[in-house]
Amino acid sequence: MKRLCLITDHYPFTRGELPFVLPELAVTHQYFDIQIFSKETQGRQEYIPPYGIPAKHFDLIPSKALKAARYLLYKAKPMYQQEVKEKHPNFPRDTVESEVRNFLFQAETLRKWLKKEGCFADLENTVYYTFWYSTGTMALVLEKLRHPQMKIATRAHGYDLYDERQPCGQLFKSYMDPYVNLIAFISRTGRDYYLSHFAEKKNQDAYRVFYLGVPDNGLNPPAEAAGNAPMELFSCSNVIPLKRISLLVQAIQLLKFPVHWYHAGGGESYDEITALCHRLLDPMGNITWEMPGAIPNTEVMQYYQRHHVDLFLTSSQTEGLPVSIMEAYSYGVPVAATAVGGIPEMVNSGTGYLLSKNPEPQEIAEVIRAHRDASHTMRASLRLNARQLWFNSFHDKKNHEKFAKALLSL
Repeated sequence: MKRLCLITDHYPFTRGELPFVLPELAVTHQYFDIQIFSKETQGRQEYIPPYGIPAKHFDLIPSKALKAARYLLYKAKPMYQQEVKEKHPNFPRDTVESEVRNFLFQAETLRKWLKKEGCFADLENTVYYTFWYSTGTMALVLEKLRHPQMKIATRAHGYDLYDERQPCGQLFKSYMDPYVNLIAFISRTGRDYYLSHFAEKKNQDAYRVFYLGVPDNGLNPPAEAAGNAPMELFSCSNVIPLKRISLLVQAIQLLKFPVHWYHAGGGESYDEITALCHRLLDPMGNITWEMPGAIPNTEVMQYYQRHHVDLFLTSSQTEGLPVSIMEAYSYGVPVAATAVGGIPEMVNSGTGYLLSKNPEPQEIAEVIRAHRDASHTMRASLRLNARQLWFNSFHDKKNHEKFAKALLSL
């Protein structure tokens, strides 16, 4: 059996990619002998990978003197000079140089750690796969310069794909591109963006779309028969500025009928958003809300299984292809979402409501009202279509089977 070396940012030492990686491991372990190498420096492992998959965390901490010496060496490298001078002309030179130095140093240090841990011991029988197209991929590319026979695959999502998600745009994408055998995009939108910004290869087979997916955990229970039951709204994301949770709070404040809103997720803006909820929503006699903070994905699934949800909401400023929407669809829950990133590939008038990229609270409130006022037949149709779209496009086993076979063919 071939070996698959999977490089993650955090999992399994912290939660990180857990909702994305676990469904994939359920399939790929049938095709590969998997080892996980995490860039996470925390040594305490919060999660145990399934199927006996071993995991190691990054523990090679270089000295400041070594870092300074490396920085001086980088300036003489053609890859450094080209990246600084040619690839990022619209950003301050000092900022670009700092970002490029840090990126290279992280990648080179990671490469040395991977070598120390035996990651490169069996090149001919190994596929190297990074879950994010970033410094982990660059570490593999630096090793491939020494061993051209290496087979490298990576996924490309959002922060590791779009220029606006990084201080100086994406680093070394055009440099890495010729060395990566397979770039797996989570959306067609992402693939189109990459081809127009970074692609260097003529072989289009290297740039493929492989949707992520979620398992079948059953259907969301039906609504209560009582005519005055509150409309049940659900959202799930990190509580950070990028997710614009404040828009949801302001929109819900505009509603005059009974509403119960539950938001799963925590983050840097949690205290600010809960304070906003107390200020705007508590005085409203028709609105109840819950924000339990960051909860395990299993509790999110349990919520869907035990509580009827009328509509899933997201007002994110930027996205790849949200797994949270896939989860809602898997339970047959319609979605109202901003038209950013790959979301227009998954949300349409048959499965929910596509908001503008930068909606005002009033627009979101109007969509919520429209869904509440829709006929029973219309709402039932949206729920059926949502479930069907999940089955056709975001069923984890089907999607991960295709991806595992693509990795195996490298």
